[in-house]
Amino acid sequence: MTPKEKAESLVDNYLGTIIFNIKQDMKADCINAAKQCGIILVDEIMEFGNGLGLREPMMYWNSVKQEINKL
Repeated sequence: MTPKEKAESLVDNYLGTIIFNIKQDMKADCINAAKQCGIILVDEIMEFGNGLGLREPMMYWNSVKQEINKL
């Protein structure tokens, strides 16, 4: 899975939870909240991986974070 696909998947998963039964006019706020959740998750993964000295996987997760910010 590419970083962009993973970023979209993370945000979509959180978005589905957040906007369940919420009016359409609140969608932008929900998208932003889902993006923030995804970024929090990626930050946690990167902190853990960096603590273990894992360079290559952390480069992937950094790319995922960049793609989340683009959504």
